[in-house]
Amino acid sequence: MNDIYYINDALRSLSVYRNVLGDPIVRSYMEHLAALVETPETIYTAHTYSMVYNLLANTENHMTGADPWQNHLLDLILNDNNPFSQAAFAPQRGFTALLDGVKRDLAILRLAFDAGAVKIKEATSHQLPNHSLLPGLLDKLPLWAAPAPARNKPVGIENRRLEFKEQLANAKSWDGLALPLAKYYSKHGYGVFGQYEAYKWQDGMLVGINQPDPVTLSELVGYGDVREEIISNTLQFLHGHPANNILLYGDRGTGKSSTVKALLNEYRDNGLRLVEVSKHALAYFPQITAQLRDCNHRYIIFVDDLSFEENETQYKDFKALLEGGLEARPQNVLVYATSNRRHLVRETFADRDKGAPGNEVRAMDSVQEKLSLADRFGITIIFPTPGQELFLKIVTGLAQQRRLAIAPEELRRRALHWSSWHNGRSPRAARQFIDQLQGELAMGDG
Repeated sequence: MNDIYYINDALRSLSVYRNVLGDPIVRSYMEHLAALVETPETIYTAHTYSMVYNLLANTENHMTGADPWQNHLLDLILNDNNPFSQAAFAPQRGFTALLDGVKRDLAILRLAFDAGAVKIKEATSHQLPNHSLLPGLLDKLPLWAAPAPARNKPVGIENRRLEFKEQLANAKSWDGLALPLAKYYSKHGYGVFGQYEAYKWQDGMLVGINQPDPVTLSELVGYGDVREEIISNTLQFLHGHPANNILLYGDRGTGKSSTVKALLNEYRDNGLRLVEVSKHALAYFPQITAQLRDCNHRYIIFVDDLSFEENETQYKDFKALLEGGLEARPQNVLVYATSNRRHLVRETFADRDKGAPGNEVRAMDSVQEKLSLADRFGITIIFPTPGQELFLKIVTGLAQQRRLAIAPEELRRRALHWSSWHNGRSPRAARQFIDQLQGELAMGDG
């Protein structure tokens, strides 16, 4: 029992990775170790064992043959938000002064890793050989619990996490892995940055998006010359060169939002990340950029359907945030916004009528203020409504992608009929038509 007692005592002395002690499963694990060593009441010992099991049953396990306790501990290490992981993920910030503390903590955490399911089960069986709660429980839990179904995160994230977790699990000791761990943090991030590639600002914090839209640039038919300027600007940004905020303007359904979302799927391996921010959350722009400033990834803040009514004054603050505020925008952050309105702020004829009752004397000053918001975007990309031939080209391209068995003449006839009776001609309408056609053809084959 002495080694188990030592593990529990050592965990309390963690310094750099002290945050892991606040994890509910770690707390229950430590309570169980303490009960095995210090508590004579067998019912309490059985209770703590059962508590750890129930908590672990709700965790994810992606390592083949891995003990869920060990897998959970590895996830805590990769996710931990501490001075070491922060410094490793921040450009030009040193972490070497923390290495001795990290090595010591990793050696302690390795002891807890080694004291996994089998060892704790044996110790519990020894402590409670005849307890009525344990025979069925222990027999069914040789590895604590069956793995829970994995959430549908992008494959790349899970693969890189799994690869490093297996490196840790297979190492004889962890104190020599401090530098590889720093390299992992530097490239992939920690916490929410290391678990997701797309985020949204919600309740004052960045929240990971579990299943971002999988649309790719190759799936977007038409508007190739329009998208080329967006791609070029994005590549400049990813290579650390000066780049511009972009306003994507055009009629509804022309593929503006899909283009921005497709950039993530095209360039995620180059360090691109996407942060969705609603118009109503733009007041938090300084807090958002403060969280992104000291990160190795490059972030596009995506504001979809941006426009302001004349009684909404948030646009004044947003102007200063884009360009003109005292605090410089981080070099690893750009803003891409979509809008159906070219000048973003609603303008009325009364704004230009200097003689209207109640109007200000210099009415054009207000007009210029409203128009200047769009000017803060260095590049404005226009997505026009497609003509008939471009619409049919998009329909044909989508049909070919999905390998639909339909004659070209029939496809053209049905597409034109759809555009006349439904949502007009747009890339969105083309996709909706193809969705309907694919379903009808599948039902006919059935």
